[in-house]
Amino acid sequence: MESAAPFVHLLIRDGILIGIYRKNLHINLDMAKQIVKERIRFTSGKKMAAMIIGYGIISMDKAAREFLASDEGIQGLSAIAILIDSTYSNFVGNLFLKMNKTKIPVRIFLDTHKAEKWIQQFIVMD
Repeated sequence: MESAAPFVHLLIRDGILIGIYRKNLHINLDMAKQIVKERIRFTSGKKMAAMIIGYGIISMDKAAREFLASDEGIQGLSAIAILIDSTYSNFVGNLFLKMNKTKIPVRIFLDTHKAEKWIQQFIVMD
């Protein structure tokens, strides 16, 4: 099952929701709301662990970060592993996670294997 939404390509693999962001994205609040709405539609509201491949994200404004960390933004998620592609993105991402706390586990990874291993513990069984 796959969905090609305007900002993120969604698919489910081995019980994990995978979100691959489009290239050169500057995410604002309206985009963040569309992304969450599409994710909930795609998963039919089922709670899932997610792995976000954020290589295409260039920036995200404060309102979008706050929304994505809110109860509404994490609706339907049990945990999130975020894959990024640079040490700088890792530093900035972890800083944002400290400022925008969520009620679910969220970790940032540079290594795909480590992200997959970590997120597996949060797979929700039917």
